[in-house]
Amino acid sequence: MTNYPPGQIYSPPELPSYLKNICDLKEIVGVPNDEEMFGIHAVIRMAQRFVDIPDICTPELLSRLSEHLFSAQMARYRSQYPCSIFRTDTIYTPPVLPAHVSSNLEPVSGTPSSEQIAKVQEAVRLYQRLAEIPTMFDPQVNADLSQHFFNIQMEAYLRHNSTVTCPGPVPGEPRIAKPASRTPGLLDGLFSKKDHHANVASNNAGTGADSIQSHEHSQIAEDADIRDAVERSNRLAEQANQLAERSNLLIERSNEIAERANQLVERSSQPSKQPNPFAERFAELYEQLNKHFEASNQHHQRSNSLAKEFMEPVLKFGDVLKNINKVLVGIQHAIVRVYKGNTTHAVDCLVNERGETPSSSKKTELKSFAWISSRYKTALPVVVGGTSLDLFVPDGWLATLLSFYGIWEGMCEKETSPRVKEGKEKEARERLSRYLSSCLG
Repeated sequence: MTNYPPGQIYSPPELPSYLKNICDLKEIVGVPNDEEMFGIHAVIRMAQRFVDIPDICTPELLSRLSEHLFSAQMARYRSQYPCSIFRTDTIYTPPVLPAHVSSNLEPVSGTPSSEQIAKVQEAVRLYQRLAEIPTMFDPQVNADLSQHFFNIQMEAYLRHNSTVTCPGPVPGEPRIAKPASRTPGLLDGLFSKKDHHANVASNNAGTGADSIQSHEHSQIAEDADIRDAVERSNRLAEQANQLAERSNLLIERSNEIAERANQLVERSSQPSKQPNPFAERFAELYEQLNKHFEASNQHHQRSNSLAKEFMEPVLKFGDVLKNINKVLVGIQHAIVRVYKGNTTHAVDCLVNERGETPSSSKKTELKSFAWISSRYKTALPVVVGGTSLDLFVPDGWLATLLSFYGIWEGMCEKETSPRVKEGKEKEARERLSRYLSSCLG
């Protein structure tokens, strides 16, 4: 009989608009279905691309998304593998992987070995590299593989801690399991009790499947510097994981020593006529405890250092991609400009840095310059092929068009402002005219 509460509610964190466009996560009631799991994985993959860009995605948001994924995977685990007083050797069957994935996973019976866990983790890492190739990536396989990795890690955790029951909430009124607000480290497989019903809800970088993964490779294969930067960041991430695991072992050992030391203190406090036989042993244990804490701090410092080094090649990679994008936009504008028969309709062929034309962008409500000019009479002079021509753009459209081409700064309060700043209409009109003329003149 499962100890999973059917009325349990899991709430995702509030998402920014660009993540809602990927998947607008809703509250999960009971056991999550496949579509809900697909959505969580897709949002985490997108969030990881922007986690280091200020005002777009913060590490705290990524942490809360990972904890939401953990809660959902725990719900599926508890519904599929109910715990009992007597532990049995549960068989965990991996999903069937496609032929282009080289990993060969076998069913895991009972407590998984370190080699089996590492093999599944490697399969997760390899498969997630294919996320940018739709024909080779199946969200169902990705979610099932991530859940399988979670299941065997949970089995290893329960065995290691000699857990004989899996307590669940008392049936009754549903409770909302909201994500924690703390920021996780790079620790893999570390769990903690979260509420008075002992629901497990901490971050797990391995079972989250998306907390540390390789960044996408550039389609320009000949750029060796970019490939080197990505490979180096992957190696640094793996080293950080290894250091974090060693830190966990040291902390666990330190806790055991501290507990033994406390027991000796209680026994040594009892009155005795003879010298305390435990005093010397206590001093040794206390010194040993200090050494363990010092070693743990050193590993944490090294882990933080590796994390900083990990970000340098990623930032360089992002800068290179931005430069490539600007060059491609400039080439497209040049192609439009060299056509000899251009008229004002050529403006509708110019793309912005997202590769959109005015008539294909949600920002402009799919409206073209031709549509706008046919309905208004406020002139906007534009030089096309050396000849000054007039478009007709009202003041109410200036903020939208400046934002569309990424030239809104100084004219609008923010990128999404519906109108330009008061008194800036003339200057905004001149800026838009100069930009379009530079693209077509």
